[in-house]
Amino acid sequence: MIDRVDVFAEKNKVGTLALTKEKKVAFQYSENWLKKGFPINPFKLPLTNQVFISSSPYFRGLFGVFADSLPDSFGELVLNRFLRQKGIDSNSLSSLERLAYVGPSGMGMLEYVPDLHEIETYEKIDFDLIQKECNDLLNSKDVKDINTLFSLAGSSGGTRPKALIKYKREDWIIKFSSKFDPKNIAELEFKYMSLAKEFGIDIPEIELITSKKGNKFFLIKRFDRENNRKIHMISVAALLECDFRAPCLDYNDLIKLTRILTNNDKDIIEMYRRMVFNVLIDNQDDHAKNFSFVFDEAKKMYRIAPAYDITQGKTYYGEHVTSVNGKGREINDEDMINVAIKNKIDVTIAKDIINKCHSLLKI
Repeated sequence: MIDRVDVFAEKNKVGTLALTKEKKVAFQYSENWLKKGFPINPFKLPLTNQVFISSSPYFRGLFGVFADSLPDSFGELVLNRFLRQKGIDSNSLSSLERLAYVGPSGMGMLEYVPDLHEIETYEKIDFDLIQKECNDLLNSKDVKDINTLFSLAGSSGGTRPKALIKYKREDWIIKFSSKFDPKNIAELEFKYMSLAKEFGIDIPEIELITSKKGNKFFLIKRFDRENNRKIHMISVAALLECDFRAPCLDYNDLIKLTRILTNNDKDIIEMYRRMVFNVLIDNQDDHAKNFSFVFDEAKKMYRIAPAYDITQGKTYYGEHVTSVNGKGREINDEDMINVAIKNKIDVTIAKDIINKCHSLLKI
């Protein structure tokens, strides 16, 4: 059993995670990181020389910033099947052992040692074949090459099947459809992400490609990789250590968080703009893990990360996961203007953003 994991960032030791006698997860920064690094979560893990003990009821007992590295939903399903093939009961794994299986392959900057992740390099990937493997996995069928699927998708997050790939010599994510998605899910996500860009929202580079068999796939360039360097990213769920699977935030909270963390008017307006767009396209799946921040090492400050997972989508209860001024449904322009007023955003600017979105979407 692994009861200690060292955390690295590009060969620099960030700190150490260890299990206490009470089986709780503790973390302490390394001396060198305290001198030259930055807080990987400025709220929960400030840059001080102390032992932090996780008390969150979420994230498998981990601090949220480390849980961001773990696969969830589809990625967790891949990991569990991979382990089962090796004769390992995934239910017996501790959270630290799960991080070891992530190793250096997780989203963001953080890497974990010991490294149990099995990485393979693929010159060419048959997207149609991977799609079939994903379908078989979701339908509880045998997967012919679970090692390949784990190498490509074993550290991914989110419900949609996806793979972390090299495309045009850079790091991208390709999304596959699941049995719960509409057949044109790739075209829909490409459409709404393109509209988001036209509306002025900061998004990564995206593409819609067609395979030899005529299947459509949505690709998005990773913003946590730049010039072969890893960028530290942290989700809002991890920052606040809140349950992203349930309604727990309001856009007032998100804008306030952006103001505190970035102290940047451009980022504050960017978050407001995303609220307006999510409301008007009816993206109800706007949960706390679908908003992130990245650390700008050159400027030594956090900034709002480029937008991702923006598409029309319903929740089973028919409300936005993140409420707007306390409302989860039947949200109108007045509600969004009230959010601007409460957050000291110029009402003229707010109304202009709302009107432009109406015009773009013709609503």
